[in-house]
Amino acid sequence: MLDRLKTRYPNACIADEPIAAKPLLWFWMEEEKQYFGIDPGELTPEETMLLKTLFPKFRENAPGTASEASKWYDYLFLPDAEAPARGGVYRVTQFALAKEGPDVSGVQEAIKNMFVHDVLVIMTNQLEGMVIEEKSGTAAAEDDLEASIRAFEGDFYTPVLLYLGEFKEVAPLKRSFQFERRLFEFAKSRRKTSALFTAHSLLPLYLLSHLPEGEKGLLFQSLRRLFEEDREMGQTIKRYLENFANASLTAKQLFIHRNSLQYRIEKFEEKTGLDLKHFTDAIFAYFVCLETFDGNPRR
Repeated sequence: MLDRLKTRYPNACIADEPIAAKPLLWFWMEEEKQYFGIDPGELTPEETMLLKTLFPKFRENAPGTASEASKWYDYLFLPDAEAPARGGVYRVTQFALAKEGPDVSGVQEAIKNMFVHDVLVIMTNQLEGMVIEEKSGTAAAEDDLEASIRAFEGDFYTPVLLYLGEFKEVAPLKRSFQFERRLFEFAKSRRKTSALFTAHSLLPLYLLSHLPEGEKGLLFQSLRRLFEEDREMGQTIKRYLENFANASLTAKQLFIHRNSLQYRIEKFEEKTGLDLKHFTDAIFAYFVCLETFDGNPRR
């Protein structure tokens, strides 16, 4: 059935979920478990009625102001689509909700308000979307976005995950976005570790995930065993390294005396032979911390 419809309507779209950015009439193909989207302008009233009878599960996206959103969607997802802008520097921030919000337009407005300047918010399905942001004098800072995420979750009673892309010129943005999509999928499996991700925050875990298990075992076995036996030590070292070896801040966050923190660090260095004042030793220890505490999302 899907092949015959595609022959009759060659400009139609096929998707797992209706694409909110495209003002189409979406019909659910039960046998293929996919949606088939047709421009209402290509249908006669009789064809529309027939299709709605044959496929009673359907969704209609109103055209509204979707033209700009549709151009950006096509450019980022379709191989031969034209660029929606001739110049400028942009970034794409991807977002995902844990469950549907009560009002899609309300979700779009709330996401839009997270950013300093006017942005374009595109819902790609009922749970996910992206923000197209042109670079200007000031951009939303990570701390501000994290505060906005907490406010959003309080208003809509659902967790939201953001992946903040890198600013690029329009031409290389398309290719960069394909990689950022993969990073975003990877970030979703690490939802418990953060609500806001960037390339630099994901890179260590992403690299670890692509290292063969056998090699990780050879590299990390003894240190990982130490952290599994003494999780308090491992989590202390992880926090200490994430705080750029700031002992006062780390002790405050862990609610311990600075002398206690220093004792744990010295105990760790004595047992492992690593010196956390040396960059390479600190990097190695941090990778083992990530592998032990964050590497498996089920932990």
